[in-house]
Amino acid sequence: MSRAIEYTRFGGPEVLGEVERPAQALGDGEVRIAVHAVGLNPADFKTFKGDLRPVERIQRLIHPRRWFERSSAHFPRGVARDFAGVIDAVGAGVTDLAVGDAVLGTLRSAPGQADTRGALTTELVAPADDVIKKPTSMSFTQAACLGVASQTAYGAFRQLNLHGGDVIVISAAAGGVGSIAAQLALSRGATVIGIAGARNIAYLRSLGTIPVPYGADLTRRVREAAPSPVTKLLDCYGHDYVTLGRELGLPRRSIGTLVPSPAAILKGAQFTGSRHSSGRGDLEEVAQLVADDVITVEIAHTYSFTVEQVRAAYTDLMTGHVRGKLVVDLS
Repeated sequence: MSRAIEYTRFGGPEVLGEVERPAQALGDGEVRIAVHAVGLNPADFKTFKGDLRPVERIQRLIHPRRWFERSSAHFPRGVARDFAGVIDAVGAGVTDLAVGDAVLGTLRSAPGQADTRGALTTELVAPADDVIKKPTSMSFTQAACLGVASQTAYGAFRQLNLHGGDVIVISAAAGGVGSIAAQLALSRGATVIGIAGARNIAYLRSLGTIPVPYGADLTRRVREAAPSPVTKLLDCYGHDYVTLGRELGLPRRSIGTLVPSPAAILKGAQFTGSRHSSGRGDLEEVAQLVADDVITVEIAHTYSFTVEQVRAAYTDLMTGHVRGKLVVDLS
C-alpha cells in the first residue's frame, strides 16, 4: 500500500485529502519510484481549484469524444508533478534506468488534460521518459524542484530564440520558475532584467540580474536600467507584463507569457513554456547546471508529508509571494 494526497472535487486546499492506495502494476516503459521529495508549483493549485477547467473545455472541442466522458471518470485526481526518489522496480523495455537509481522527474501532460496522476505519493509509477538520473551532488530536495521550472524556462527560451547578447526582461523573477529562468538566461550570456517585489531586489542582484521593483512607471524604469535596448520579454506572472513588452517596442515573436489569456494573446504575446520543451533532454541540461553550481535552487520552505502540512504549503504558495520553491519531504 502507498499513501497519497488526492481530491474528488474542485476547491481550495481544504479539498485535499490523504488516502491509501494498493500497489500499482508496472506497464511497459514505466518505473516505480519510492518518492523522497515533491516540489510544488502554481499549476498544482490552479488544477485542483478548477481554474484550468476552461482549458479542459477547449480540449473537448479539439477532441469531441471527450464530451461523452463522465465527469466522475476524472476523479479522484492526484496532486503535484515534480518528484525525486529511488527506483525500486522497472517495467519491460526500460534499459537506461535500473533498480537503485536515484532519479528526478516531472509528470507531463497536455495543457487542460484531466490527468488523474499526482506526485504526492509515497510510491509513484511514471513513464521512464519522464525520469532522469539524479546527479550525485544534488540533494533529493533540490532535485524535486527542477522538473516544471526547468522545462518551462527551457521551452520558453527555445520559442523566443534566446541567445547570448539578448537583453531579456523576466517578470516574477524571484519565483520558482522565474529564478531558474533568470539563471538559465545568464548562463547563455544574456543580460537579465528581473522584475520582483522590493524585498527580493537583493536576492535578484545576487543571482546576477539587474533588478527592477514592480510598480508605477515600470516601462521608464526598465529602459533606464537596461544597458542596451531590451530584445526579449518572458512573463512569468500575467496581468500587464505583456503590455510592458509592447511598450518597450518588442515584436510579437519576442514576447512570451507562461500565463495564457485571450487578452495576452490579443496584445501580441506567445503562449509558451513546457509546451515547447523537448522534455528529458532539457531537464538533464538544467540538472547538470545545478550540479555544477551554475544555477542555484532557492528553497523557501520544506513541509512534512501530512495532509495538514500539504494544505498549508499550498495556502502559502497561493499568496503569490514565495521566493523560490516549496517542497514536501517524504523521506
